[in-house]
Amino acid sequence: MDHRDQEQKHEEHRDREYAEVKRLAQEGGPTAGLLDYAQVVFGLERFDEESAAVAIVTRVAGEHPDDPRAALLFSHSALHIQLDEDAVLRGGELVARIPRESVYRPLAAVHLAAVNEWNGVDRSDRDLTFRLITESVERAPELTSNNAWLGRLHAERGEPAKARRYLERARANILGAPERAALSLVERAWHECFTGRLASPVGIETDLAKLR
Repeated sequence: MDHRDQEQKHEEHRDREYAEVKRLAQEGGPTAGLLDYAQVVFGLERFDEESAAVAIVTRVAGEHPDDPRAALLFSHSALHIQLDEDAVLRGGELVARIPRESVYRPLAAVHLAAVNEWNGVDRSDRDLTFRLITESVERAPELTSNNAWLGRLHAERGEPAKARRYLERARANILGAPERAALSLVERAWHECFTGRLASPVGIETDLAKLR
């Protein structure tokens, strides 16, 4: 099987996965299935279905305000799709409910930092952002997005050695081809939305080059 055949087979498999995720959501299944659908729509940027997915996470987050994945997906939609200040603030309220001992707390901290900077870096509490991102990295050093953010914050503070440390870790945390191939569609969407582990290393390498 040549490369084109492999790509086509992979795309067909993803299409089947997506159809199944969407079917389960349309049948009004459990909350997890609804969130899987929204997650895939957001992560794969299926723009024609974003409004439906936003409506789902808004409803689920309203009905289950202590569900951490619903809170994170609502906050993601507020920050990247709805782009509405009231929604962003509501997302911040929801993710703030995620307990500190929760495995979702590192991502909640990143979202709280993003809410803090919603109206512009110059109008945000920079110390709060630094504390939140540091907390996220300490709790989840295996992620890319939080390490990259912390590296840039250290660069802004004139601390190139620390900046390099976190930027290099962020780059090392990006998943390789075999790891990517093993991901389900829902898992892939999770990484696309929250962890940064499927990102291109180009931006990180540019930031590293500025430290030289």
